[in-house]
Amino acid sequence: MSLRLAFYGESLSELLEILEQLACAGVKTQLCLAPPTSLPADLEAIGLLCAQPTALLPLRATIHHALTAPEALGAALEGSVDSLSLGTSAIPVVFGAPEQGRYVAFRGLHTQLYPEALWAIARQETDLAVALHQQTERFSLYDINCLYLDAGREAVRTRLREIQADPDPSVVFFDSLSAAHTALIGELLWERKPPLVAGSAAVESALLAAWKTARLLPESVTLSKPERVEQLFVVSGAPPEQLAPQLTWARSQGFFCHTFREAGRAHKVITGALSVGHSVVLYAGSPAPTEAELTQTLSTVLKTQKVKRLVIYGESLCRSLAASLAFDALEWVAPLLPGAPLCRLVGGPFAGTELVLCATPPEQADFLASVRAGTQS
Repeated sequence: MSLRLAFYGESLSELLEILEQLACAGVKTQLCLAPPTSLPADLEAIGLLCAQPTALLPLRATIHHALTAPEALGAALEGSVDSLSLGTSAIPVVFGAPEQGRYVAFRGLHTQLYPEALWAIARQETDLAVALHQQTERFSLYDINCLYLDAGREAVRTRLREIQADPDPSVVFFDSLSAAHTALIGELLWERKPPLVAGSAAVESALLAAWKTARLLPESVTLSKPERVEQLFVVSGAPPEQLAPQLTWARSQGFFCHTFREAGRAHKVITGALSVGHSVVLYAGSPAPTEAELTQTLSTVLKTQKVKRLVIYGESLCRSLAASLAFDALEWVAPLLPGAPLCRLVGGPFAGTELVLCATPPEQADFLASVRAGTQS
């Protein structure tokens, strides 16, 4: 099957949320932290941690999704349009995901819905089109508001044809207040197959609704149930104060917790602790080690000690993993927390190793208990 979707952005936690969303629906998906060199033939969706889709172009995905927040929409659109050479294509922008509690009414993005007072809400919320215009004046701005959506499919199609006739590059904002709106937006996206769509994970929600209607999703999905493991290897590049609650819990559970000071020493003591069955937490002290030092220690330890499940904390540390561990991609295994699922390494010398990536350590002191059990907190 051809690659339906390539999604990309600079927020690792949001990319992981999309990976989980697609995988739970039965879409064969992988997430890459570095440009991919090889992919399975049956891959249907791919994610990439990057700002622009240049590395994804050879894959010829049907739709490219620029994952972005409203405050970064201008830069995301300009970079993606240039990379994809879109010319005057009308670019849909989708942020509303009613099933997840995020609504767009008359271009205002909000998390509470009062149907009897939509105009008042619209005046109070940030107008997405105004926010974009403050970031860039490159595009003509249009919208498909909830009145068009409620008027039905043909009304929206007519409006889109009018917008596409504009000779200038344009952006089309979609309102979304209900599951019916989500389904209609997804149907229109899949019908028109624009090369670029921008917005949040609401894009995937809409596409999944369309794929379900078109019977492009399996009727049932059997999710894996990971086994409990007794040993974890946790490497944290986050500030120690963020990790403090988990360190207290880990020490109470017999984890070996070691502050990184020097690579050779860290490798020696961690290897010793793992070899006798301890779970280990290696964390940054003061002065903080570089990401290169931590990832090099991690890869060196893994070459001599078989560890089934890893936990990595720290945005920069997560980003530097691909080069150090030489893996191709991540596959989703099971849910733990939103934006922090249990994944599996694909390719490279440590293929099959499970890991959890978090930009910052979760607040739950006993989060590592969930990781060890392989179940949701």
